[in-house]
Amino acid sequence: MNNFLETLKKLGPARLGIMGVVIFGLLLFFIYISMQVSSPQMKMLYKDLATEDSSSVSAKLEELKIPYEVSPDGTSIAVPEKQVGKARMLLAQNGLPNGGSLGYELFDKQSGFGTTSFVQNITQVRALEGELAKTISALDPVKSARVHLVLPQRELFSRETHAASASVFIRLKGGKQLDAGQLQGIQSMVSSGVPDLKAKSVSIVDSEGNLLAGGTDDDVTMASNKAEEARRKYEQHMTRVIEDLVGRTVGYGKVHANVTADLDFDQQSENQEIYDPQGQVVRSTQTTEDKSQETDPASNSVSVQNNLPGANGSTNGSGEPTSTAAKTEETTNYEISKTIRSTVKQTGGVKKISASVLIDGTYTTDKDGKKTYQPRTDAEIKNLTALVSTAIGLDQKRGDKLELINMQFADIETTPEDDGTKLLGFERSDLLDAAEVLTVAIMIVLVVLLVLQPMVGRLLSQETGGDGAGTGGDGMDPMGLLPNGVGQNPALMAPGMAGMGGSGGGMQGAMGSMDGDASEFMLGNNGDNDSMIDVQKVEGRVKASSLKKVEDIITAYPEEAVSVIRGWMTQET
Repeated sequence: MNNFLETLKKLGPARLGIMGVVIFGLLLFFIYISMQVSSPQMKMLYKDLATEDSSSVSAKLEELKIPYEVSPDGTSIAVPEKQVGKARMLLAQNGLPNGGSLGYELFDKQSGFGTTSFVQNITQVRALEGELAKTISALDPVKSARVHLVLPQRELFSRETHAASASVFIRLKGGKQLDAGQLQGIQSMVSSGVPDLKAKSVSIVDSEGNLLAGGTDDDVTMASNKAEEARRKYEQHMTRVIEDLVGRTVGYGKVHANVTADLDFDQQSENQEIYDPQGQVVRSTQTTEDKSQETDPASNSVSVQNNLPGANGSTNGSGEPTSTAAKTEETTNYEISKTIRSTVKQTGGVKKISASVLIDGTYTTDKDGKKTYQPRTDAEIKNLTALVSTAIGLDQKRGDKLELINMQFADIETTPEDDGTKLLGFERSDLLDAAEVLTVAIMIVLVVLLVLQPMVGRLLSQETGGDGAGTGGDGMDPMGLLPNGVGQNPALMAPGMAGMGGSGGGMQGAMGSMDGDASEFMLGNNGDNDSMIDVQKVEGRVKASSLKKVEDIITAYPEEAVSVIRGWMTQET
């Protein structure tokens, strides 16, 4: 123990401070590594969470006493791998996560006692907004959504009513888009879920502030959107037809087509009335007959007889009428056959179509495996052009155009997408675990070699050389530099020098090739009284002249010196 304290005193305050800092750092490092190794493997529970959901889920996990980790941005939460299923079931039981908005769950947390009608109405609107937002967020292109409803309330004794309206905020996933049909579907869904709300009163805006669907769209605008969607679908259909047809000949992936169509969306209505004179039919016939008779009186005298009732003044003396008239009229109505035609021309007729087709050539491989590009022949180009023209219904009178070009395709190297779970073909988590274990092993080896081994060696050397003031505790000279061989340890000598202790004969036999002075010095026959000096890293005190002579001997006899040192090393091992 005293030797250990003496060693610490010799190190000095600076070295002791450095050693303390190093040991403290190593201790902290080992504690950190042990915690990392012993901590459970974390797995993603939920990601892309809203701030409200992240806060609610974290609070619930703390209540359930399930360890968790939150990402720096607060949108992802990880739990131990063995507790992922349990955590998801328990959170789903409590309605978490709810997409950042609450629906009818609001009524579960609200007490009916002491709640005013105003609060009830506001809660109902919030619940309806939350339910619609969660439904819209379930769509594949949608990352999150929020819905704002304006439901007017009719006041007492008020005759005016206001229409309901709604606005929908949508945050789309990366690279995703909503087409016109999906936007109309969202508008219809929102309008159907809210009383007295029309689809044209629903506005949809994305996260960049773009108006995807306006709430003031009239019939003309909706018709224009439908026409644009129809044109896009027609072009995509014709493109697929060309690529599928040509791909069967040149190979799939070696043909690319682009079609531009000009469609006629003008709706025309035509009415015609056609009469056939040859197709007369009697519709009705009307006949009228008219007959009349007249007589002239015999005289113009006025008498009582003429005024008597029953007097016949219409006949003459003979009783025959003086005049008779008869008339007959016949009217015939004919119905002429009539044809009425009403023609409505449907929209979407093709006014003009333009198509461009790019095809790759052929490749030949030589003996060395090198591929050589060869363009296609004119006959192949001609046949493919005729094939595409027939497929798309090319009409030169309409001004249709078709260009089919043969060019070499560029080699595009496609790499599979990295899902972030693998690295160099191995699971990322397994590599991290192996790296941690390897780091711990390397640090342990470095600590043993650089810290523990020098400290133990110094302590052992102090114990063996603490009592002899340069000669060792047992009176030996480990360096073999004391005069007359006093204190020389035979165990530290070469095998041929075992007898060099007092007489020095063994030394002379081992180093016969040296001259007299060198042999006499190595045997300790040096009577010079020289001053003693302290040499760093040399235990005890030695003569300065001895060190000088050792240097001279090694310089003069390098091979013999190497042989002696090699013998010492062999003896130690």
